[in-house]
Amino acid sequence: MAELIKRVGPPKATDLKGEEFTWTIQLSVAPSREWSRLFSEPAESTVLCHPRRLGMMHQALVFKSDEGHLATWVQYIDKWIGGANRGMEEQEEAERQRKTKALVEEDERQKRIRQVNEKVKNL
Repeated sequence: MAELIKRVGPPKATDLKGEEFTWTIQLSVAPSREWSRLFSEPAESTVLCHPRRLGMMHQALVFKSDEGHLATWVQYIDKWIGGANRGMEEQEEAERQRKTKALVEEDERQKRIRQVNEKVKNL
């Protein structure tokens, strides 16, 4: 199972232009391409807070916001991280089920081959 990605610590301001700060949020591990895709397609967002308005750089999220909207951003980012983690878990479970089904089907196929060979062995 892939490691769940978490936000590591609070956002840190790295730049200021006018009233808008550039914020960086560290992640526990660098996201995979599939995790990033799931993160960028959230079930819930707003015009102000949307994954398209932030950048993903290796192990960090970077976005611009005034100080007053920061708490809202963090709430949404935490939701999006949770959603991407759940999506990855669901994909992994579906893959496990697919593999299990394929193994069962192969076992049944081999059993049928053995049965027919046993049936016709005296021909």
